Amino acid sequence: MMKKILIVIGILFIGLAVNAQSSIGKKESPDGSGILDFEADGKSGIVLPWVTTLPTESALTGGVMIFDANLRKVLYYDNTNWVDLSKRVGQVDLTIQELVPESIKRGTVIGALMSSVAGVLVLESSDKALILPKVVSPHLNIVNPMPGTICYDKVKKLVCIYNGNEWTFWK
Repeated sequence: MMKKILIVIGILFIGLAVNAQSSIGKKESPDGSGILDFEADGKSGIVLPWVTTLPTESALTGGVMIFDANLRKVLYYDNTNWVDLSKRVGQVDLTIQELVPESIKRGTVIGALMSSVAGVLVLESSDKALILPKVVSPHLNIVNPMPGTICYDKVKKLVCIYNGNEWTFWK
């Protein structure tokens, strides 16, 4: 598991050095106005950062999405309030985070040389967006999803969020 994470992060860094637009798991450029895109019909999603303290100051801006390990819920900051995307309480094993080396915990910016926002992964663009991984029925096809996993269900045409116990589907 850790080896896969390191490989994905390494590929991401290489892609960032070459192009402001990046793709993971696909040979072609991101679809449409995508700044970051993933292979079609994959079997995994993005795992949001697990936090025990909510972001503040430069780490807090509209659009921030995290998995709050204390509440055990996925939260989204709408520039004013935290919005609960999980509905119900999930579960998480924070001991997994202890395995990540300090050198990997630093943030990465895609789309700009730097950002005023502090985050693990910051996408900076005035005309491009994140394209979520597209998965056919993620609740059936993502084996052992991590708490905070987010993707797009190609069948239901909904955003899917896993809180450690169950999937929540959003239009």
